[in-house]
Amino acid sequence: MKKPTVIPTMLLISSFFTLLSCGGGSSGSGGGFSSGGGGGSATGTPVYVSNSGGSSVSFYLLNETSGALQRGNGSPLATGGSSPDSLAVDPAKKFLLVSNLSSANISVFSVNSTTAALTAVSGSPFAAGANAARLTMHPQGKFVYALSSTPAEILAYSFDSATGALGALAGFPRSLSTSGQSGLAISPNGQFLYTSNPNTNLITGFSIGTNGVLTQLAATTSPSKGSPVFLIFDNSGSFLFALNGGGNLGGPSVSTFSVSATGALTEVTGSPTAVGTAPVSATFSQGLLYVLNQTSGTISAFAFAVSWS
Repeated sequence: MKKPTVIPTMLLISSFFTLLSCGGGSSGSGGGFSSGGGGGSATGTPVYVSNSGGSSVSFYLLNETSGALQRGNGSPLATGGSSPDSLAVDPAKKFLLVSNLSSANISVFSVNSTTAALTAVSGSPFAAGANAARLTMHPQGKFVYALSSTPAEILAYSFDSATGALGALAGFPRSLSTSGQSGLAISPNGQFLYTSNPNTNLITGFSIGTNGVLTQLAATTSPSKGSPVFLIFDNSGSFLFALNGGGNLGGPSVSTFSVSATGALTEVTGSPTAVGTAPVSATFSQGLLYVLNQTSGTISAFAFAVSWS
């Protein structure tokens, strides 16, 4: 059977997007980033940044032609919680979800796709587990998953696509073996969920049931030169990328894994590829992987071509 290989090319971009840096910040720097809206309009595409130190979310309109950001009226907006970090949007891009680390809750806002303005939904913020550092929405919009580093566990909630309300999901929290969990990603087809732990250099996979319950896959995966701190899929779900912090296994890098029909991961030939210092987040768009390097103040950009041999 022919196997795909990933051929990377890299371009370093100056620190134009430093406002995306994770960690504590004021109302002008944040701990998370998300893009909402339905592909842009005459006024721009909504962009959101969580402000850890300011307990708020800033929102902007992005001009997709010039790249300019215009701050929205009323920005930043308080989340109603403390230390907001990870952001997520529902598939219809009607709601923005924000995990508040210090207050152990999740804020949910309705999104005005024209002005980027946010309005808290009824009941927000919703109670959640402690230290929910990663937040992701199931592609079908039925479930929300959060990852806690300490205690090491996966949290999950039902999601009402009409009101934005969150509810407890049976079978959770799901305990993980070792503290320090950092990466969380769901395959685009909604069948698999993966977590990563840079302390143990392990990526753990789960199948997702129709009721949202997780069943662990048989094998865990260790990147060859790992410490995976962040996980992200390509648009097709054929590849999973792991951002590695470095440590004793090698310098900061991106590991690339092919994903089988059963969810098994296989690191591709030539992986990993070096990036800037302290990679903390990434996004995949139109065949390009963009990696935010926090300490070096750069963005690494990769074009991935698939060849068959």
